[in-house]
Amino acid sequence: MHVDTVLLEFEGVIADTAHARMSALMRSLADEGVDLTEAEYQRACAGFPPRESAIAAAALHKEAKLDDTALELVALRAERYFAEDVGQGMELMPGAVELIQGAQGRTRLAIVTRASRREVDFVLGLAGIDQAFEVIVTREDVLAPKPSPEGFERALQRLAKLRRISRPTTSLALEDSAAGVLAAKAVKIPVIAVGHVPAHYGTHADARVDSLEGQTLPSLTALVERAIGR
Repeated sequence: MHVDTVLLEFEGVIADTAHARMSALMRSLADEGVDLTEAEYQRACAGFPPRESAIAAAALHKEAKLDDTALELVALRAERYFAEDVGQGMELMPGAVELIQGAQGRTRLAIVTRASRREVDFVLGLAGIDQAFEVIVTREDVLAPKPSPEGFERALQRLAKLRRISRPTTSLALEDSAAGVLAAKAVKIPVIAVGHVPAHYGTHADARVDSLEGQTLPSLTALVERAIGR
């Protein structure tokens, strides 16, 4: 199996944003009198953009009676709180830069993410890996976030315009969330779950790794080959 395209989620695969996202949403909801717990966040909100996370949280706390306007304010405040946190510095996920640098030139790299373009450009520029990616699809580029496959479809279309690619068996997705795994599988892209994807959804992935630390393109390809071969 020759992988000619790797599509990565930015949040949770390249950048360590999980705690900042959770803290920002919990803080914003608290401003509305909603006490979202960490367990609730992980169960219903993790892996989704701010507005979708706010909607999921509101569904768990119907007593708060948050209308559309309130939910929009929650999402906007969460974005502001997140930006304040990120502005103080953001760590990259272990092994991410090494994997990207090792794969660059050997395969095509693209990002399909729930993050904003501003956030992605800022972090990739600081890390010095902004030139590694041929295509970047952020939340501004799609109408429906993951688990909709729209982001992956758009990335593959853009890549094909630059140079014809074989799909889907020569593509590989690296995802950190249940929504991301389902989105990749919807377009029949082999997917590796990175980190703590909920067990139920992790079974939809072709393989799983705790971290990208020590991983290479050949090692990830081998994981998928073994899974597909079963």
